[in-house]
Amino acid sequence: MRAEQFSKNVLALNPRIRFAGVVEKSGHLYASARREDAPARLSDRSSEISLSQSAYIIDLRKIFSKELGTLRSVVYNYDTVRLVSIPVKDHILVFSTEADVNLDELTPKVQEYVKSVEGDLSLYPPANIVNAEKKEALRNLLESGISEDLVAEQLDLDVNTVKALAQEMKIVSL
Repeated sequence: MRAEQFSKNVLALNPRIRFAGVVEKSGHLYASARREDAPARLSDRSSEISLSQSAYIIDLRKIFSKELGTLRSVVYNYDTVRLVSIPVKDHILVFSTEADVNLDELTPKVQEYVKSVEGDLSLYPPANIVNAEKKEALRNLLESGISEDLVAEQLDLDVNTVKALAQEMKIVSL
């Protein structure tokens, strides 16, 4: 299952979910679904910052997994909305709900759904969402010997996306 369908399925789990999306570790949102009657609460720029911070916070909180166990979710409660971030594979599922939603009931339901489909998830974006210019830059950077990690950072892509594209384009990095 691709990330787009996964986002739609999460949105369908409860009519009080406003938005669901898959975010790469870099903070880049590449798949999402929004309930039609739920207008965005943040501007595009603020939304980008929020998603980027969510990815960063998930990564930071994982430091404590050895002592505290597996990180299951991070929740932000605001007056008008609740935001939940859940690690999924090398990505983050981010969803928002109306402020009156009981997250003690909803979050386990979403986590159960994630667990049930995790083996079938293909969260790396297909090559057709990366434009030709970015593909050419990726090819040039990899062929020049730059590491996949640095290429991912330079092109604002997840490192696994870079690896998948390199394999698809049959680029052998040095």
